Amino acid sequence: MRIVICNSKTWFELRPEISAIHDVLNIETKSDLSLDVLTNFQPELIFFPHWNWLVEKQIFTKFTCIVFHVAPLPYGRGGSPIQNLIKRGFTSSPVCALKMAGGIDDGPIYDKEEISLKGTLSEILANLNSVVNKLIFQLINHLPTPIEQSGEAETFKRLGYEDNKISCEANIGEFYNAIRMLDDSSYPSAYLSFKKVNIEFSNVKKENGELICEARILAKER
Repeated sequence: MRIVICNSKTWFELRPEISAIHDVLNIETKSDLSLDVLTNFQPELIFFPHWNWLVEKQIFTKFTCIVFHVAPLPYGRGGSPIQNLIKRGFTSSPVCALKMAGGIDDGPIYDKEEISLKGTLSEILANLNSVVNKLIFQLINHLPTPIEQSGEAETFKRLGYEDNKISCEANIGEFYNAIRMLDDSSYPSAYLSFKKVNIEFSNVKKENGELICEARILAKER
């Protein structure tokens, strides 16, 4: 089978046993995802483990495009789903494989697998890599009719640097969640903000009710 993997993050890596038996085209940048390239390759399925850009309508109407999203859809559409779910107290979530449609994460769902949201972001992303590979393998072998989303929809806002600021009134559990949900080298760290410096935190562990982590003190720009 000819498949395309559109991925803009380093946490995902297609399993060798999938690429060994299928014709795979990897696309990592917006400029490389064009109708001409896809028409020439003629994929049967296009997978989007993580993609930072909007996809042209002429692409997802001509080809079967499958997006992966961590949230109990339709709740949790939109940006920064892992962080937004952790902030709301979720300890697990389905990873949904859904058909790309015109709206944000609003397409019908082909399949889903549960994933833990415990541990650091690096650990969560490692588990997510395994789950997305499992779903890709299953969908290549059998593509079911997708089921429309049902229930009350809620769309998350993509979090930015200001959202990574830890409140000085945070308790130890909130402090831990704020650090761990960003604790990966590909994401900006959680931080405390003071008048002249920011203190960024990473590599957090929780032991005997205490937090052990690395701290980096940065002078604020004037």
